[in-house]
Amino acid sequence: MALQALILDYGNVLSQPQGEQWFEVMAAEVGVPCDTFRAAYLRHRLLYDRGLPAREYWGRVLETLGAGSLSWNDGRIIDRLIDADVASWTQYREDMWMLARSFRDGGGRTAFLSNGVPEAMVRIRADRPLEAWFDTVVVSCEVGIAKPDPAIYRLCLSRIGTRPHDALFVDDRPENLEAATWLGLQTFHFTGDEAVTRLVELVRPLSR
Repeated sequence: MALQALILDYGNVLSQPQGEQWFEVMAAEVGVPCDTFRAAYLRHRLLYDRGLPAREYWGRVLETLGAGSLSWNDGRIIDRLIDADVASWTQYREDMWMLARSFRDGGGRTAFLSNGVPEAMVRIRADRPLEAWFDTVVVSCEVGIAKPDPAIYRLCLSRIGTRPHDALFVDDRPENLEAATWLGLQTFHFTGDEAVTRLVELVRPLSR
């Protein structure tokens, strides 16, 4: 059966992995160890992905770190944290963008399905007009639903006009893939650069 749709996650799939140096930069802004900062950053991230405003998210991170007494409420520290965070998510994996365009040019439908935040999406859209690669774009902060909630997959499938078993979903997180499999999508676990060749070999014979 021909594959009709290719649905791609953004972070760590269409983008390069979030480099350790960015956590070091952000941790240095607050003056805490990198691992301590990362734990606080991740603790509140899903709420940010679902639409929590940036300053409220970063305020929660700082409070978790015990840094609420810092003069962060003047906006300067949070502005620098936002800038570093956006930079950490906007290093692109060009071969995956090429695969999306090639699949679409060959007659398939493509979707961008990602948990993401407004500040990063503004930069991504400024760098790349997403409609040139994707038939539909579904981002958690824009729809108020985040992976692995089944509702966000259903929304994407509805917008792209494809049945679950006719679509291949590519993501780096097992919990997101499990949810997609439960809904009937074909899935591919993206594990880094070495996965690109395997994915290309899988997609090309199935595409129209």
